[in-house]
Amino acid sequence: MAVTFYYNGDKVQIFKVFSGTLNDIVPMHSHPKNGYELHYIESGKGLLITEDCNFKLEKDSLFMTGPNVLHKQIPDKEHPMHELCVYFKLTSHKFSNDMIKAFSTRSLWIGKGNAEIKRIFKQMEEENKKSSCWKSDILSSLAIRLITELSVLYFPEEAQAIRKEDYTDLNESRSWILDQLLLDDCSHVTLNDFAQQIGVSPRHAERIIKDYYGASFKKLRYEAKMAMAASLLEQEKLSVEECAVRCGYTTSSAFTTAFKRKYKITPAAYRKAKL
Repeated sequence: MAVTFYYNGDKVQIFKVFSGTLNDIVPMHSHPKNGYELHYIESGKGLLITEDCNFKLEKDSLFMTGPNVLHKQIPDKEHPMHELCVYFKLTSHKFSNDMIKAFSTRSLWIGKGNAEIKRIFKQMEEENKKSSCWKSDILSSLAIRLITELSVLYFPEEAQAIRKEDYTDLNESRSWILDQLLLDDCSHVTLNDFAQQIGVSPRHAERIIKDYYGASFKKLRYEAKMAMAASLLEQEKLSVEECAVRCGYTTSSAFTTAFKRKYKITPAAYRKAKL
């Protein structure tokens, strides 16, 4: 699903509207330079972890993770989180709308939702399930309302000075496809898999990845595998050898070497420190 529309010349694309109960850890990951994901916690509790801070999540928590913000979610085992989510992108060389400009200044925000925001989330979820010919128009209207409500929460007192770097307008769906590939199967996905998904050569795909993430495919896959490894070692009762296999390593020694390069500690020592 992808809904694309323009609001006062600013390009907005809605890639995913969904809800569900989060029982498992969402490994550390980030969105590309123009990607934003909004989360509304309808019930349950857990943690949002970034490189710099940990945030407690509970009923009515609302947070946004924007471009290049490394983060992961850990649900409470006894009270897993049920969340409503919307993933979209904003693309413009010069944001012309003050409200969208204000929204785009934040890469990370967390606070409390309200009845109106929850209602918009729920309505977007319901509309997304339909096959009406008006579906795109309704979702577009709701997305603008959601961005407006978030902008008001960001700046409740007065307008702020806005600085925004220019964006290169490539095929916006490409980075979303890569996000999903790395989250779904980081241990086995290849550059060729990504290239085939978007219909370009592997060399072209690598250039796209470097433009959006400032890193190579190999580097992104390594980071995704290490995030998965840390989650497995923290939560699941698996041996180091089993964790290595889950993460796509044929030997535990190769896994240990890769893990130490990232965390400066062996997998066994990491598990001992976390449990």
